[in-house]
Amino acid sequence: MSEAKASRMVSDRVSITNTVVAAIDIHGPEIAPTLEMILFPGGVPQHLTLAKVLAACGDHLRARADQLVTADRTHMIELADDDGYRAKRDDCTVETRDFLGTLRSGLGRNYGQVVAGAYGLGAPIPEDPHTVLVLADNVENLLRNRPLTEPPKNKSLKIDPIAAADDLKASASALKTALGDVDREKREAQLTQTAKNEAMTAWGTSYSGVADAAAAFFLLAGRPALAERVRPTARRRAGMPEPEDTVEADADASVGSTTP
Repeated sequence: MSEAKASRMVSDRVSITNTVVAAIDIHGPEIAPTLEMILFPGGVPQHLTLAKVLAACGDHLRARADQLVTADRTHMIELADDDGYRAKRDDCTVETRDFLGTLRSGLGRNYGQVVAGAYGLGAPIPEDPHTVLVLADNVENLLRNRPLTEPPKNKSLKIDPIAAADDLKASASALKTALGDVDREKREAQLTQTAKNEAMTAWGTSYSGVADAAAAFFLLAGRPALAERVRPTARRRAGMPEPEDTVEADADASVGSTTP
C-alpha cells in the first residue's frame, strides 16, 4: 500500500504545482539579477537575494504538494483497510441471522408460534446488522430468564434454552466486535479525510500566492511568456490542470528563454 497512487484530484494539483515550481527552478536564477536591480536600485539588503526569495517560494509550494500527496495516500490506505472489517461484519451478521432463523423455526415447529413469539422470535429476522444485534441480545435474555415449560411436539427436537442462549451469545459477541471494528474504521477514515481536506485547502492558498507572485516577478523581469505560463487560471485554482501542466518539466527550459 505504500506505493498507492495519488487520487486524480491530488495528482492534478501536483501537475499544476510542477508547472510553477519548474518555472521557478529553471528561470528564477535568470530573472533574479533583473528583479534585484528593479526592486533594489540602491543595492540588495545584506544576506537577501531575489534568487533566494524565488527559491523559497518554490520550496514552499513543493512542500504543500508533498503534504497533500501524503495526506491523500494515508486516506487511501485507511479506506483499503475497511474492506476486511466490512466483510467480517457481513459474515457475522449472516451467521447470527442464520442462528436466529433456525431457532425461530425450531421453536415454531416444535412448540408453536406463540412460544416462538414469547422468545422474541414472532417476526421475520431483520437484515440490518445493528438491528440483528439488538434482537439477539433480547432473545438471549429471554432464553435465560423464561423457562421453557411447554412440551415439545417431538421429544427428539427438544430445545435447551440455556444452551441456545450460550450459542447465541457467542455469535452475537462476534457480531458486536465486528460492528465496533467497522465503526472505528469509519471514524479513522473521517479523520484522514479531514486531514486531506485541510491539506487541499492549504495547497490552494499557497498555490494562489506563489503562482501569482511568480507570474508578477516574471512579468516584472520582462518575461511575459513565462508569466503567462505560471499564471493561476480559474481551472488551476479549482485544482484542474491546463494542458500545458501535463508537459514534462524540462519543456519549461525553452519557454521565454530569450534574454530581454
